Amino acid sequence: MKLDAAAVNKWETSLKEAEYMSADDHIVEHTKGDLWEFMSQTRGNFFFTNEKFIFAGGLLGASNFAVKYSDIKELKLVNVGGLIPIIPTGIMVICQNPENGKTVKHKCSVMKRKEWIEYLRGKARL
Repeated sequence: MKLDAAAVNKWETSLKEAEYMSADDHIVEHTKGDLWEFMSQTRGNFFFTNEKFIFAGGLLGASNFAVKYSDIKELKLVNVGGLIPIIPTGIMVICQNPENGKTVKHKCSVMKRKEWIEYLRGKARL
């Protein structure tokens, strides 16, 4: 992980205050990347904690999410971009919302996506 201890502590405090992490959860890995929704791109940070996969980005945090690894049902390699997605950096994270049972998809764009998808597969036990 490239974040120093002070940055990890700051992020953990913020994510716990926002209730994206439980009080006893901790950040294990981190990478920067983008979240793609309806052809719009939000830059931010992806966190891999002991319990969850979290995205924190954008000015107002409207695109932020936190998903328990156990709620991740499928992971796919995808392309990202505008009208014709051609950039091979995407990971589609398909999960189930535990509150309503509906399927939710998050299109995440990161460098070294094959490494991160394997990491997520291990955490989600897929």
